[in-house]
Amino acid sequence: MKPAPVPPAASSPIVVDETGPQSFTLTVTFDGQRFECGRYISRAAAMQAGRLFLQRKEGEAANGRTKRKPGRT
Repeated sequence: MKPAPVPPAASSPIVVDETGPQSFTLTVTFDGQRFECGRYISRAAAMQAGRLFLQRKEGEAANGRTKRKPGRT
């Protein structure tokens, strides 16, 4: 059995670009929209933030909820 082909980085919803030494920017694409999600000091931290962002957006899309209730943590 052949392994599944790896999609090119451009089709990934999470893009982490190295902008300098210990400086990475995170861009997430969800539902056709592009979100600039800030700067991070490590690629791993940026990837984790990207995964959490996607989980939140998928939850919002599934539940129709757009923001937290006041007073909730």
